Amino acid sequence: METILIPGAEIYYERNFLSVDEATILFDVLRTKCVWQRHRTSFRQAVPRDEAYYGDPGSNYTYSRREYKPLAWLPELLSLRTRVEEATPTIAYSNLGLPRLGYNAVLCNLYKNGNDSVGPHADAEPEMGPVIASVSLGTERLFRLKDKNGVLAFAERLPHGSLFIMAGNTQRNFKHEVPKEPAVALPRVNLTFRHIHHTSHFLAEP
Repeated sequence: METILIPGAEIYYERNFLSVDEATILFDVLRTKCVWQRHRTSFRQAVPRDEAYYGDPGSNYTYSRREYKPLAWLPELLSLRTRVEEATPTIAYSNLGLPRLGYNAVLCNLYKNGNDSVGPHADAEPEMGPVIASVSLGTERLFRLKDKNGVLAFAERLPHGSLFIMAGNTQRNFKHEVPKEPAVALPRVNLTFRHIHHTSHFLAEP
């Protein structure tokens, strides 16, 4: 797995984590089997993507005033979780003085086309833990990472079947986004694996 060297961040990247055939089968299955919902913001505007949340009992969390309650794991997501855990470098935890925690939940996002997006944000809520692993399926979409001053640190179209892991103080120091791309007509599914914990603050001190 490649380490992306960005001061203040800890990024691991595997462009070919899943084979094309594996990724395509998983993409087709999840588009059909996931219980997709298009939530609304506190201002009653539609969130510009569909979401489905799966995890262990007790892995609920609140983000942007929306409560996420986990659905029971799909077998395909459980199998993928095991592979993502095995691929996650132990150093992502040991750098923080933590045991290897693994993942107990996954947020699935469906971008139907280039009009769907996610704005600049950081997954910095303490209950989310310090390591977030993201698997991309379907059409390539631009992923951007910017520091607190808005300076672009990373920008790449994440390939079908890729794995992108953010660890350390990445969420403290950077925001990430998938911007709108009106020219994109095909869908993308993104799976972000997390370790939800409600009593400990995992993020390292600056």
